[in-house]
Amino acid sequence: MSSIRPGSPAAYWLALPATLWMMAAVVVPVGMIVWVSFWGGRAFSPESPLSLDNYQRFFANRTYMALVLETLRHTATMMLICGVLGYCIAYFLVVKVRSPAWRTVLFLAFVIPFWTSALIRAIAWVPFLGVNGVINQALLALGLADEPVEIFLYSRTGISLAQVSLYTLMASGPVVYMLAQIPPALREAAMTLKAEPVTVFRRVIFPLTLPGVVIGQVLVFLNVMADFATVQTIGGNKIALLPNLVINFYEGAQIRAAAVVAVLLMLCMLAGVAAALRVVDVRRLGAA
Repeated sequence: MSSIRPGSPAAYWLALPATLWMMAAVVVPVGMIVWVSFWGGRAFSPESPLSLDNYQRFFANRTYMALVLETLRHTATMMLICGVLGYCIAYFLVVKVRSPAWRTVLFLAFVIPFWTSALIRAIAWVPFLGVNGVINQALLALGLADEPVEIFLYSRTGISLAQVSLYTLMASGPVVYMLAQIPPALREAAMTLKAEPVTVFRRVIFPLTLPGVVIGQVLVFLNVMADFATVQTIGGNKIALLPNLVINFYEGAQIRAAAVVAVLLMLCMLAGVAAALRVVDVRRLGAA
């Protein structure tokens, strides 16, 4: 049985197709977006002079800056909610459910809805959130409301509900993996020493699962920051975040402005990932 050693010519040749694909599908398009964002002058042409005018106009607009802050605030809120719910789900599946069969059934119940696209799942929320939707009908039937509530569909509340359902599993999955790596004897030893359950969680379980928490938060952060479909579907024309601004600029033939917002989104995502990598060594996921 032959093996290919790292650094050998064969290894480089095997990596070449993937490298070329990454260049064509990621590096070149991103480079083009960055380049277009610096095009100055009135003519939309590769011969346009490079300048910071597009960025200056964007940052000088208070409405756009408010949208940037609102996008970051909304993303942070989704990270917090999805992180807490995801950790609770992971803890329940790994620690509380003893039967492997039931654990598999419950895990599949969470996973199967994610086999469809995010857009389809966002559209599926519309019948639930509408004025005559399932949630309002339930509130009326239980006597909790005298008339249909209009705060669900085409609102930030509806967007938040839909995104929590979309991205909680992303926060939960890495935590499930990390919890499964903790030997049960470790928890039992801590309990034998008469440590309180809260103390065991705070000093033993949570530190060991922190890399999984960080990975889950990064996944939620990246997906919420890039999610325009859910905001457009649930929020309609009333709510917009930075990803929707890219689409609006593009549809209005403001290509340079769309490129500026796209670059800012990429920078925010890179900054978020870099911050996460400084908080914890996520390589522990592979070494656990």
